[in-house]
Amino acid sequence: MSRRAVFLDRDGTIMADVGYPSDPRQVRLMPHAAEGLKLLSEYDYALVVVSNQSGIARGRLTLEDAQRVNAELQRQLHDLGGVEIEAFYLCPHLDRDSCDCRKPKPGMIERAIAEHRYAREGSVAIGDRPRDIEAGRSACLHTVRVVGGPYADERGIPADYDAPDLLAAAQWVLAGCRPAGDENDTRAAS
Repeated sequence: MSRRAVFLDRDGTIMADVGYPSDPRQVRLMPHAAEGLKLLSEYDYALVVVSNQSGIARGRLTLEDAQRVNAELQRQLHDLGGVEIEAFYLCPHLDRDSCDCRKPKPGMIERAIAEHRYAREGSVAIGDRPRDIEAGRSACLHTVRVVGGPYADERGIPADYDAPDLLAAAQWVLAGCRPAGDENDTRAAS
């Protein structure tokens, strides 16, 4: 049986968005990120990071810089509760490059589902920006927007749920992914 996965944006969702992080010393976990991810792991959700990293195309960092930042993020999550990110996917392109991987397109999510054979049903996309939600919706996933960060006022398609942090997002996912007031949602994670 295929595992369900949570596809997570990185900057502004798991770690603070510092604008093109290129140094592992810039990694600062968001409040309750480790607790939320640990909870999802305990219920056997695969944790997958899908992150736009246009700073690579802009010359602000290299692919190796991004990988070192990811490694530090992985280390901090492991040290704070044994959390393991199963896979990291990144898009190094600009919007104008018209690639299929840059969110809001679902290319990174689709690639991860294909490569790891994750179950689409019951899987969730979580991010802090409308483009994260649109990518999740395009991949036919439940969606959660972590609100309150620098992009809280960005408008776009609504998420199934708005959460103050990853712990609240995880609790919603584990409660069955029901939009507020929807007692008959047939897409509930089971």
